[in-house]
Amino acid sequence: MLGNDVFIAFSNKKTSLSIAKTAISSGFNAVCAVLTAGGLKQHLGFYGSGIVICGCQFSDENINELLDEIPEGFNIILIGTPAQLAYCDSERAVKLAVPINTGELICYMDMLRSELPESSRKRSDGDRMLIDKAKKFLIMHYNMTEPQAHRFLEKKSMETGRTMAETAKKILN
Repeated sequence: MLGNDVFIAFSNKKTSLSIAKTAISSGFNAVCAVLTAGGLKQHLGFYGSGIVICGCQFSDENINELLDEIPEGFNIILIGTPAQLAYCDSERAVKLAVPINTGELICYMDMLRSELPESSRKRSDGDRMLIDKAKKFLIMHYNMTEPQAHRFLEKKSMETGRTMAETAKKILN
């Protein structure tokens, strides 16, 4: 099934395995449950897309550096304390503060699965052009990067219950 691959990385082995168990019981394919940023990046290199669920602290790499190195085809759920999440400056990550509700985590995983790049290929050419045009508008007028503009469109779409194309149209009007 599209977008079922989940990559889990926490410095705590018990947390990694608990999240993996939740993912598997919810119909996802837990590709890996690793303890380091390096281990996560090594696994991601073999896949084009999926969902990364990770903590905020690793012994081998700063979280902001790690998030910058995760390829665009992956959606990210970042779990940590409010202070840890505030330190993370990535616009790509959905941030969940501990303690997390398992149902909420599964809901976000389902939502992000449907937003993975492969699913965007189902959009019409007109919708893709509209979304690209809105991203360019956000980049030019609000000094966003392309990933920030994309994530902004995704978040606004989720908040309003509209498709990304509908949200793009609203922004351009």
